[in-house]
Amino acid sequence: MIRKDTLSKLKTKERELRQALIIEAARNVFGQKTYDKVSMAEIANAAGIAKSSIYTYFKSQEELYARITYLDACTFITGLKKITQQTDKKNVVQAAIDYFLDYYISHKSHWRMITHFALHGNKDMASVEKLNAIGRELMDLFETIFIQAGCKTDTRLMSHTLFSCLSGVLIAFRNYPGRSEKERIVHMKRIGNRINAIINAYIITPKA
Repeated sequence: MIRKDTLSKLKTKERELRQALIIEAARNVFGQKTYDKVSMAEIANAAGIAKSSIYTYFKSQEELYARITYLDACTFITGLKKITQQTDKKNVVQAAIDYFLDYYISHKSHWRMITHFALHGNKDMASVEKLNAIGRELMDLFETIFIQAGCKTDTRLMSHTLFSCLSGVLIAFRNYPGRSEKERIVHMKRIGNRINAIINAYIITPKA
């Protein structure tokens, strides 16, 4: 006979797997369209489940969107912290640039959700402040990286500038026509290296 605690663990595991399935399907759907153009029916279809099943785990489409954004941001920030904490002062900005580009080149749906939110916004969402708070946490981390690198002034502005530059690189060249995937990645990394060189030459390196 199966014990009650074993059944409980199996049910919990099943619930976790079902949640993960919904989140992955929703991430892919949200990555293709802006938030206001997505329906729960599309997400359910992508997950291969009934629409009603989603509401067992998430109260609304907005809650699901916010959960995915939060999870993805936490994963990115945790990885960036780890990389920069293990990197010396001289190379920390380059390490952050490389991590940013590598991560979002590999995680296409994550990046599309970020750009959709940034370009189109979701001002009517009750969770918009929570999502903005995640953005501020990322800027806080970028600011810490600049301080670690030896930047003395305008660290917040530099954080916004770096994020804008790297975002622009991905938007402009991630799917640039006429080049292979390898060529696009090499080109984006070259631009990332140039951004780092400019930062070191004009911002971080003390002038004689």
